[in-house]
Amino acid sequence: FSADSLSGMLRVSSKGRVRLGTNEPSAKSNERPEMRVELNYDFSIGRYEIRCDEFNAVMNPLTGLLLKCGNSKIPATDLTFYDAVLFANERSKSEGFDTAYTYVRAQFDDEKHCTSLEGFVFRPEANAYRLPTEAEWTLVASANWNSTEGWVAENSEYRLHEGCGKIGKDSKVCDMLGNALEWVNDWNGGFRDTILTNYVGAPDGG
Repeated sequence: FSADSLSGMLRVSSKGRVRLGTNEPSAKSNERPEMRVELNYDFSIGRYEIRCDEFNAVMNPLTGLLLKCGNSKIPATDLTFYDAVLFANERSKSEGFDTAYTYVRAQFDDEKHCTSLEGFVFRPEANAYRLPTEAEWTLVASANWNSTEGWVAENSEYRLHEGCGKIGKDSKVCDMLGNALEWVNDWNGGFRDTILTNYVGAPDGG
């Protein structure tokens, strides 16, 4: 990990191999077999989970969605995958970058959550904010998996906490373990007993 020119981000040198899935016979069928992924590119990742106030500042003017957080510094939760996609696109545009996601039309529910993006396409080659792939997330998490540095059942009082509250090191990604659950970019697809390079997930949800 190294400093990044983007605010709140770290740069990851990812030349290495990660394992997705497992060969454990007791695992669910969609978690088997183990698949190995080799990554040979650098990427950026947020040092902490997107805060509620950061999310609302972008999404409320764009779509009308306003998350109710209590504490504005806790991670943004109760949002759809497509909410996260629209947030990433809008942050990219606000900072003069390309967008990683394209679509034809968005659909929203009564609470202004995005429930579908018709014609949705992920463009991994774009220089843009986006969700991490499962392989990227796993690579970063494996380097930061320490239960003493995360908000878990034993210390969280079963509530959300401000990001990076357990560690103060600027060189580490916070809360990969514990606090809020995180979206990754991949569709839920099957694994294969093989080695892939720079895997970005299944092409669609089918």
